[in-house]
Amino acid sequence: MDWMSVTWLVMAWAQSGVTQAAAPPPPPPPPIVAGSAELSYVGTSGNSDTQTLGAGSTLTFRPGDWTITNKAALVRSEDRGQVRAQSTLIETQVGRHLAPTLSLVGKHGYARDRFAGINHRNTAEIGLSFEALTTARQQLTLDAGAGYASERRRTGANLSTAIATMGVFYKLAVSATATLENTARTVFSLEDGRDRRVTNVASLSARLNALLSMKVTHTTRWVKSPVPGFMKTDTITGVALVAKF
Repeated sequence: MDWMSVTWLVMAWAQSGVTQAAAPPPPPPPPIVAGSAELSYVGTSGNSDTQTLGAGSTLTFRPGDWTITNKAALVRSEDRGQVRAQSTLIETQVGRHLAPTLSLVGKHGYARDRFAGINHRNTAEIGLSFEALTTARQQLTLDAGAGYASERRRTGANLSTAIATMGVFYKLAVSATATLENTARTVFSLEDGRDRRVTNVASLSARLNALLSMKVTHTTRWVKSPVPGFMKTDTITGVALVAKF
């Protein structure tokens, strides 16, 4: 072996070491138990006397290859002491890792939404979730599933139908203290093409300290065939104080 070959080998070895040293470390594993609680309030007085209260909580438990997440959210609006609108959402999701980036997921959701004329809505579904991108700064998750939905409406005919679902979740660390998240979800009826709905939730969080954050959230809900007498689109914008544990 001549000196030129030795030189090339040494340079290649050195370059390999530099590349390995420069590679960013993998993100740390998520905690076994994590949760959050948030509260928002908007009030007016004078020409109008209204109060709007928003509250939510999330609790996640990760025993081994399983992930169990429970979510609850409430929005309540009063005008001069009378409840004008209220929405309640409760969701339980259980996931089991089939591969490092692929999970089998089962969900059950309950919703009561006076904003949209829905007295009760129950959904149950099962599907797959794929972690398309996971880095220290970004996360992209895609999911698809099928199930059944039962909806009791204030007016018009109630709904009971098989459904198909698709969802996209994206998370971006904008800075060391700010995080942007967006969740888009579409639900199709497999029996009635007119029954289609889309929900999009976008939020920007800024950490105040190790425990507290401020979060601005904008939620858009669209239903192709709404309850008679109600509009197709609802939007909710709120600013909340969030505590994480």
